[in-house]
Amino acid sequence: MSDLSPDSLLQTLQLQPDSHVVLALSGGLDSMVLLDLLAKARLLQPFALQAVYINHGISASAAQWGDFCARQCTERGIAFVQRSVALTGRDNLELKARTARYQALAEFICSDKHLLLTAHHGDDQLESLILALKRGSGPAGLSGIAAQRSFAAGMLSRPLLPFSRAELAVYAGQNQLNWVNDDSNEDTRFERNFIRQHITPVLLQRWPQFIATARRSMQHLADLQQLADYYTEQAQQSCVRNNTLLLTELAKLIPLQQDLVIRRWLQNYALNPQTHWLTTLKQQVIAARGDATPVLVCGNYQLRRFADKLYLLTDAQVAAPVQGLSWQGEAKLQLPCGSSLYFSAQPQPDALPLAAMSAEIVFGQLSLRFKPAGSAVSKPLKQWFKLWQVPPWLRLQVPLLLVNGELVAVAGFASSTDPQQAKCWLSWQKQD
Repeated sequence: MSDLSPDSLLQTLQLQPDSHVVLALSGGLDSMVLLDLLAKARLLQPFALQAVYINHGISASAAQWGDFCARQCTERGIAFVQRSVALTGRDNLELKARTARYQALAEFICSDKHLLLTAHHGDDQLESLILALKRGSGPAGLSGIAAQRSFAAGMLSRPLLPFSRAELAVYAGQNQLNWVNDDSNEDTRFERNFIRQHITPVLLQRWPQFIATARRSMQHLADLQQLADYYTEQAQQSCVRNNTLLLTELAKLIPLQQDLVIRRWLQNYALNPQTHWLTTLKQQVIAARGDATPVLVCGNYQLRRFADKLYLLTDAQVAAPVQGLSWQGEAKLQLPCGSSLYFSAQPQPDALPLAAMSAEIVFGQLSLRFKPAGSAVSKPLKQWFKLWQVPPWLRLQVPLLLVNGELVAVAGFASSTDPQQAKCWLSWQKQD
């Protein structure tokens, strides 16, 4: 938007005939300016428009503000909905309120035709930069509030980011707008209020164009982040296989790009570890001795290295069954670890032949000797697992079939029965 006008707003939003715009309306100055602009823009180009007020219940005046928003929408012929959210505790109140607000708003963005608008402006962007500096954020955090991004089933757009709050106040005065004042904005215990009252005025007094110049710097950082994301995505395609990081491929990258690939991989699982944790991962897990089996915890996951691969596993994926069971010819046998054994009369892809129609199922008995069909030697199962490159945690989960105390099949790997002697065929379906 080059200026605060309905025409400019339409140019920014690029709405289609079937677009459905949802405005997050608080009743404050910024959202009332955007409401007024949208009402006038709709006269120039018809589109579906709805305003939503989220009542956090933080202020005693919250219900009155909802009534105010309802009246303002009625005057402009705009559909209005009010939702209430419940917050627990008083710690991290800003974050809790923001999270609850977006969760509630997501219900209204139910297709790719829906666009959520919030009235964030240039002062909010500057506050975000200062907060990111305080946290020691990287380029993604320092680039501030995104002007547009995916949200729920549609998109989220913030068309007022190029403008300062002072510019919005001028528009509101010229158009005789009314708005509500949130008394909590005076409480400097909240970080944004402290910045708004004690830091931003000093910066703007010294450098009146600071909001605009900071916004340019943040855009440069956003551009660099986008470039880094592109090349990280290219590198990740050669390094990542689902929940596994290929360390041989990772080692071909420069150290900085290695860090970016690891972080992007972890982000897919909603993990964002601190820098010192990443250093520990590289020094104590990735760079550990080849025969070591290091484990590092991150959130609800374990990171384990084996055979030049780094695995990201849940507790359930590394849990070993502690009890065995008996198979008496059933077509399916549910195992304690959540996986299943299937038995069929006809050969199946990757199924193992069995000469028996009953067996004892055990786990983790790695000292048992085993001689696969076609092999000339018998070895302890532990040695076969090493030969087959089976990760240590999986060795304890593999179902072992015993007949009269003799190991006759290692589910998913090998059988001692020749296919010509098969009476049935065994398949192992692992848990997700």
